[in-house]
Amino acid sequence: MSDEMTSTLDFPAVSAVPAVEAAAEATISRVDLIVDALRHPNNHRQAFRFLCVGGSGYVVNNIAFALLLHVLGIEHTVAFWIASLFGTANNFWWNRNWTFDAKHHHIGKQGVRFLLVSLLVAGLAYCIYLGLVASTGLDKVPANALAYVIATPFSFVAQKLWSFKA
Repeated sequence: MSDEMTSTLDFPAVSAVPAVEAAAEATISRVDLIVDALRHPNNHRQAFRFLCVGGSGYVVNNIAFALLLHVLGIEHTVAFWIASLFGTANNFWWNRNWTFDAKHHHIGKQGVRFLLVSLLVAGLAYCIYLGLVASTGLDKVPANALAYVIATPFSFVAQKLWSFKA
């Protein structure tokens, strides 16, 4: 081909490299944010407090579940959800007032967000609970307890970043 012809067929070079580089930079910046967050002492304190509050809610939930199940004779799936509400109420009060020190923000907005996150986490815990009961034959009270242990990390991240925006 002549030089004239090739010049009319030339297309501007399109490279995926800038897009790949931008995606890599965005990933690195997200990783940097996570690493920085893990290094921040305030986040350590909040995580510790969240675990303490979660521990108290865990106790409230499991006692309520056992009482509803064994004393009141309520069916286990209904008892699971009622006990979850007891634990959620306990955790909301303590997390709002102590963990995230967010009592100066609107309680209604926080409450709705906290409840939505808690319901999602309870839904995850419920699926885990049903799986444990069905597949392992684990007794219902220990299965409830284990399901919430597994679901707790999801709760911390969502409550911190959305419910209390601390």
